[in-house]
Amino acid sequence: MEAPVEIASLLSRRSSPTPSAESPRIAYATANDLKLQLQLQHHQQQQQQQQQNQPRSPPPPYTEKEKAAGPSSSGLRTIAEVPAWYAANQHILTGYRPLTPSVRFCLASLGSLHNETINIYSHLIPGALALVGNAAILAYFRTHFPGALLADQLVFHIFLTGSVTCFGVSAAYHALLCHSKKYHDLWLRLDYLAIIVQILGSFISGIYMGFYCEPGPRALHWGMIGCLSFATTIVMLHPGLQSQEYRLLRLYTFVATGLSGFAPVFHAMALFPHDQLEKHMGVRYYYLEGIFILTGALIYGLHFPEKWYPFRFDIFGASHQIFHICVVLGAASHFYGILSAYQYTYEHPRCPA
Repeated sequence: MEAPVEIASLLSRRSSPTPSAESPRIAYATANDLKLQLQLQHHQQQQQQQQQNQPRSPPPPYTEKEKAAGPSSSGLRTIAEVPAWYAANQHILTGYRPLTPSVRFCLASLGSLHNETINIYSHLIPGALALVGNAAILAYFRTHFPGALLADQLVFHIFLTGSVTCFGVSAAYHALLCHSKKYHDLWLRLDYLAIIVQILGSFISGIYMGFYCEPGPRALHWGMIGCLSFATTIVMLHPGLQSQEYRLLRLYTFVATGLSGFAPVFHAMALFPHDQLEKHMGVRYYYLEGIFILTGALIYGLHFPEKWYPFRFDIFGASHQIFHICVVLGAASHFYGILSAYQYTYEHPRCPA
């Protein structure tokens, strides 16, 4: 901001040559210098006070300089500088990327640190690993289970495909969150659908292993999870249930659908001895999976720790990030469970010839 005309003129006078070295004029010049300094200090104090009292308007999505350099060098925003739909978690106060209509800039922000970085990579990396695993399972079956049925191998592909879909769409949603509300709403719904796909993949594979030789109970529980997933899809995609007010309803609907997985476990307990159930179903890994998912959902629902420690966990350690990691650990536990169960079933056939 430029100084007022009177201040500028005084400064120009101060820099002009001194008239003569006579004593009265020297005293006048010294007093005039002091007066100029006091006036300038007073003006600067007034400017600072006006800036503090004036409400700060939101910055533009990107400045021309930021557009040229890309989002990695642009400044991050606070929660007061972004729209409400963008700051869904009111306890994350800083670290927001500037809004941009460019998908390229959104994706370029993967190379910078912000409050979505961990959310992106905590699912992007596991999604890539699941994609590699989906291809590697072909060679693994040929080496370790040469006599496996096509259906046996297919359930592993179903589970891994569900994981790739869930983690990949989740990473894309968080990466494109800084684009626009239209993109936010679209990818949020895709994220919900991808979670349902993973739930289906987990149920199909787990029920297949638990009732490997019992087609009746297997079909019964597959039908149950199909109906529950359909109902969950309605809750997730209904336009009237998309606001932040229904966030916990959506979360607990997912949790309830996931917990329904204990129904086939209890059914299997009634049919088989526990030691056999442990071997041919890998039930301990499903328990561990449930612990991971419930723990993550509880932390996410409570907004712990960012609700209790403002600013400290905006970038690292927020509840959503912990929830992501718990979901990944749950998926890894499930995969190891169905793999160990199938290995036992393959080595100890129990189905009637």
